Amino acid sequence: MKKYLLTKKSCFAYFTVFAVALAFSACSTKVTFPVSNIVPAAEPTASINKNKEGAYEVKININNLALPERLSPPKKHYMVWIEASGQGITKLGEISNNRGVFSNKGKASFEAETMYKPTMILITAENSMDITYPGSNVVLKSKPFKVK
Repeated sequence: MKKYLLTKKSCFAYFTVFAVALAFSACSTKVTFPVSNIVPAAEPTASINKNKEGAYEVKININNLALPERLSPPKKHYMVWIEASGQGITKLGEISNNRGVFSNKGKASFEAETMYKPTMILITAENSMDITYPGSNVVLKSKPFKVK
């Protein structure tokens, strides 16, 4: 009888963990990116969450992202943009490529908040961070999505 109770308790514990994980994952929208022609080794993942204040939290992680200086032609920065419902394209900022002696090379991460509801994410390679509209060097472009 005890063995059965432990199994029953274990099943309940697993079910609880699964339900909590499902609840947290249901709150975020996963964003997918097709393979890039410019940086084909890049493996981007992104998620969008709507917080309690009504803002949208954008989180991006990219593995195997080449430094912008290694592109052809070379650039200085990777910039993140969103296309938003009724707002057009809006710049969110620069995505940092974690480089240095003790960092994991080829990894980049980005987090930002916006009041605009995103429908697509663009990452461009630029020479200046002071631009107001993306240039023609679109490195990564997500598939269109709807935020949950």
